[in-house]
Amino acid sequence: MTTIIIICALILIVGSSLWILPSPRQRAQMKLRREAMMKGLLVKLVKINDLEYPGEQVSCIAYRLPRQTKPVEKKHTWMLHRHTGDNSELRIPGWIYDRHGGLYRFESIDLISKLLAQLPDDVIAVEAGLGTTSIYWHERGDSEDLATIMRVLSAIQAL
Repeated sequence: MTTIIIICALILIVGSSLWILPSPRQRAQMKLRREAMMKGLLVKLVKINDLEYPGEQVSCIAYRLPRQTKPVEKKHTWMLHRHTGDNSELRIPGWIYDRHGGLYRFESIDLISKLLAQLPDDVIAVEAGLGTTSIYWHERGDSEDLATIMRVLSAIQAL
């Protein structure tokens, strides 16, 4: 009887410790975040407004590239969200402009469109802010996607 109690206690202890270990997906995300931070990106869990469903928010990860030069003026900041509906105003298929950040007129809409087309499918928003350029996504990618994100962030900052 004592042996059965000891075996059950060991099973409970081992089972509990296995339950708290990160899953393979979580380990891949941690590796990707470490790699991003080593390349100079800031990684943060954030909530952003969901333009598809007003009033709702989406939890995602922001990968931010700090500006190496002085911060831009408020009138030059913008945010674009993935959008499934029609958007004749912006002329970038699959993206909608977040008007809450002001109204920025893109000088090079074709270049922005080409850059956005390169992003992984799980990127939900792109922002050119005052001190950083950010990409908001669900991290379903790998190192190749991270390299693409780095290229796109750098290119957007150079505009």
